[in-house]
Amino acid sequence: MRNSAHLLIAGVMAASPALALPPRYDVERHCREVASFGGSFSAVLYDTCFDMEQDAYDTLKRRWDGLPSAMRRHCDQVASFAGSGSYSLLETCVQMEEQAGSSGNVFQY
Repeated sequence: MRNSAHLLIAGVMAASPALALPPRYDVERHCREVASFGGSFSAVLYDTCFDMEQDAYDTLKRRWDGLPSAMRRHCDQVASFAGSGSYSLLETCVQMEEQAGSSGNVFQY
């Protein structure tokens, strides 16, 4: 009976789809580049960058699986265009895409 329960649990876990997670970015590299912009390194910018990236990642991690796959792909490309990637840029892209999709703007020429 105990083996049956283990098999049932294993079967349910295997059948459950894995949640999609945000892409993996090199936050250390990104923040080092930001903090070194202009020639000299700024520890304040480095620490602030890390905090911003962590906050953005935490927010995205909770929502990522529910976002449309086309939006996830597009925003990943936008956020990683410079190489190392940025969760802050990724989060901003997602927010802008969501706002654009619900704005109902009508363009007049």
